[in-house]
Amino acid sequence: MSWSRGSRQAFAFAALAVLVVFAVSASGAAARALTSAGSGFGPVPPSGLDQSRCQGLHVASHVVFPGKLVVATTSAGICGSAPKDISWTWSVGAGPGGHGCTKDSNRCEFTAGAATTGYGEVCILGDSALGPWDSCDYFGVLGKKGGAIEGYVTDKDGGPVAGATITAYGHPGASTTSGADGYYEMQVQAGSYSVVPSGGSVKGARYLPASNSTTVTNGSIGTANFKLQTGIELQLKFAKAAVPADGLQVVDGTITTTEGGKPAPNVPVRLEVMPGDSALDSVLKAPRASVCGGGTRIWPTGTVADPDGYPVSVTTDATGHYQLAITVGTTPGVWRLDAWAKNANGTLSTDPAAASETKSITFEPLKGTPAQLPAFVGLFNFDAQKVPTTGLNNISASANTMTNTLAQATAADPAGSKLSGLAYSLVNGKDGQSVLVFQATRPPAVDRQGEIEPPLKANRGDLVMDPAEWSGIALTANGAVVTSLQSVLDQGALPDAPTIAQFAAGAPGVGWKGLPGNVVTIFQSNFEYLGWGYPGIAQPGACY
Repeated sequence: MSWSRGSRQAFAFAALAVLVVFAVSASGAAARALTSAGSGFGPVPPSGLDQSRCQGLHVASHVVFPGKLVVATTSAGICGSAPKDISWTWSVGAGPGGHGCTKDSNRCEFTAGAATTGYGEVCILGDSALGPWDSCDYFGVLGKKGGAIEGYVTDKDGGPVAGATITAYGHPGASTTSGADGYYEMQVQAGSYSVVPSGGSVKGARYLPASNSTTVTNGSIGTANFKLQTGIELQLKFAKAAVPADGLQVVDGTITTTEGGKPAPNVPVRLEVMPGDSALDSVLKAPRASVCGGGTRIWPTGTVADPDGYPVSVTTDATGHYQLAITVGTTPGVWRLDAWAKNANGTLSTDPAAASETKSITFEPLKGTPAQLPAFVGLFNFDAQKVPTTGLNNISASANTMTNTLAQATAADPAGSKLSGLAYSLVNGKDGQSVLVFQATRPPAVDRQGEIEPPLKANRGDLVMDPAEWSGIALTANGAVVTSLQSVLDQGALPDAPTIAQFAAGAPGVGWKGLPGNVVTIFQSNFEYLGWGYPGIAQPGACY
């Protein structure tokens, strides 16, 4: 059967003594398959569930008695760039006049006529900057003898459950199935009934309540709503529960969304890092880690100088999966991620026990006794002289490769490097790239200008090695005079490393020249270094 706007009107007048007149439009509505809705009135007109994004339409009750009001209201939508871009028409046909059913009005009510044998429609037909549109809802008029039982069948997330069998046990009883919108209706004689749901789209479905009692008198409507005990279910899994906090680790993760044991595709999922913490604390006070998806960073947003740790949203694919990769930083601690499925309307699921999950990864401190910053020079020299077990005996004087070599050497020794507990960042001084050495448990803070916070703050004891500020003075190592930074590093003969306070004041340590007014700024705008993962040397799947 094909339904156009004109044929809808003919059906409506045949079924009802009073119904809404449809505005004539050149464009016809697309045909729809009939939707089962109730044993009393039969199928819903195929357009009865039409809802335009321009303006929705809702009838207060799908069943009414003769002489009672049919009340229809509109709901705001999105169509065009301004409210003036949409308009619609509805008016009342034969029979008593309606109220408020004027052009562009948000409410229309009119008196129902004689009992009908099927459902009719209330529609608004409109125009917009994007073309014609329509929205419809449906209702039927009951006879004065007997009554009806109606209700909705929904899932845990509030979505409609179609095809559920609803049986009213009583005298003589009735049975029907829920329609595409989850609504059902059945006409019954006066009496008491036990209403029981069964079946539906899920095998072995369980409903709450399992049964519902209602009493119907002549001219009354009983209500029995049911909730199918299924909805969007979510699982969050990490490939590893614990990894070393060496800045080189990547932990794979998977979000899976299902419904009734079957894959639920294209489900929006909200991700929140360190749930319970503030958005800023989740970035700066928690163990630092980036969340990657599709090869790009999805959390945190912003930059190291201006971080944004608010929750983000992702969407599962056609198989109900979303792949994550967690790029681990150098700060030990327990890192948590909460994934929470959203309903079709964009709100969080109403059932957190099934639709959300929080998992954690422990970022373990590196093995060995954590080194302290004042001991760095001696520990570096000790490790550099352990040829060739540490890799520090052939360190480059380039700040970039110095940072990477130090990071790898600190993490590589299975028994624990002497440098365990320290972390490294590539930063900028006034005259070029430098290496910042800091306690792994206390990454430096960065202000909005990208500068490491002034040295009077907690990180004033961090160390800065700027190759451009090496003085080149003669030093003796293994009986030979060395002058280049490369030679000093290779031979484990580093004499000193200025603190960030000395670096900023231009007060050189042994072997270093000072540059008054020096500043330390971040090198990268992404989330790398400064306690985050090291770039370029992490496993596949890392992102910054």
